[in-house]
Amino acid sequence: MSLKKVLYINTAFIILILTVAGFFVIWEMTREVAPPLLKEKPRYVEQTWPEEDLLADKEYSEFFDGIDISVYQGRIFWDELSLSKHKPRFIYVRAFGKDAKPDYAYHHNIEMARKHQIPVGSYIFFTMALSAQSQFHDFMSIVDLPLQDLRPVIDVESLSTTPRNIEHLKDSVMRLAKLIEQEIGVKPIIYSNQRYYKKHLAPAFNDYPLWIAHYSHEPDLPEIRPILWQRSERGHVKGIWTYVDLDNFINGANMTSILLPKKKDR
Repeated sequence: MSLKKVLYINTAFIILILTVAGFFVIWEMTREVAPPLLKEKPRYVEQTWPEEDLLADKEYSEFFDGIDISVYQGRIFWDELSLSKHKPRFIYVRAFGKDAKPDYAYHHNIEMARKHQIPVGSYIFFTMALSAQSQFHDFMSIVDLPLQDLRPVIDVESLSTTPRNIEHLKDSVMRLAKLIEQEIGVKPIIYSNQRYYKKHLAPAFNDYPLWIAHYSHEPDLPEIRPILWQRSERGHVKGIWTYVDLDNFINGANMTSILLPKKKDR
């Protein structure tokens, strides 16, 4: 093969590599400002599991106010849930999961909750893998505000952080919370378990509405007054054939504490 031909092939290969690299650079630079139609949105796939009640031998849970759900609940029988004696007063639906990818049952679950007249809201699992700005844009591209009854929730848990980025955690969560507040006019709810909140988030978020998980007893946080308590991750409610999280109002909170103001008031 002649030297001229080798040089030609090498040049073409380099141009190809630079073109591909340039495409990905431009895509990453514009991803956060991309219009919603260019965003990846959850596509619901009809759930086929479980085919039978996996908790059939367990009694239904009582004395809870709401539940939070995701694609991991599988097929939900919404008619049964909405007609149950222990119908939830509210439902939170996961929009993004621990892997920073959209929950593919999200839109379906929002639609079904509204169809069955159960107040519904959305939560995002905060991650340090993406910037707060990026997570904000992704969240708002999926959440249709007119379909939201409840304040949005930022879920901050141990899997959101690593020892090397823990110092950066509070600033990033605060940035996301401020962006959401600027967009919708009210502070989002901050969700975390009691130990994690004490260690990593307090006192920066003490003036935010808080949703604390603690499975042995009500949260013991004398310096704050959480409005929601996730008291169990092993609830059993009619219409959902897998375990589900159970949530209760505490410290005098009620539906007004989590409802979004009417659009004209925002």
